[in-house]
Amino acid sequence: MTTTIETPFEAAHRLAPQPATRETATRDAWIRHYAAEALAALAVFHTEINAHLAARPATGSRHDLGYLTLAAEAAIAAAVALTDPADAPGLIWDLTPELGALNGEWQDWLVETLVKHGVNPGHIDREFNADDFADDLGAFLAEQLQDPEVRAAYEAESASRD
Repeated sequence: MTTTIETPFEAAHRLAPQPATRETATRDAWIRHYAAEALAALAVFHTEINAHLAARPATGSRHDLGYLTLAAEAAIAAAVALTDPADAPGLIWDLTPELGALNGEWQDWLVETLVKHGVNPGHIDREFNADDFADDLGAFLAEQLQDPEVRAAYEAESASRD
């Protein structure tokens, strides 16, 4: 039996997919999607940086580090703009490594945002222990299940797995 390890981007796409229709394209769905994409890009970036890269790697032998940072920053900016449009300019500054973020504030913000939107950061970035978020995500699920439509959908999904 072969075990395939899910990449950070595959996990992000599974846990926080891009909305499939205009009707499902809610603010929260986009925030969840862009925050997950940003965390995935940063996870891959950090994996590549810590892989003791050759000074002149062969073309195509690794991810483009510049692309990963641009993808992460763009996704963070999109999530921030959707989260709090009035405060977005200042928060984007605070979360951008080349500007105001000096100590990984972007990572803290992404983790907090994902948990608030029901996504476990530990399933996207292996630097985090998924179990560390169980209590917060349990509280999120309990709150969501108060909505009768969400509860019915959750129960139908659970029944279909049995």
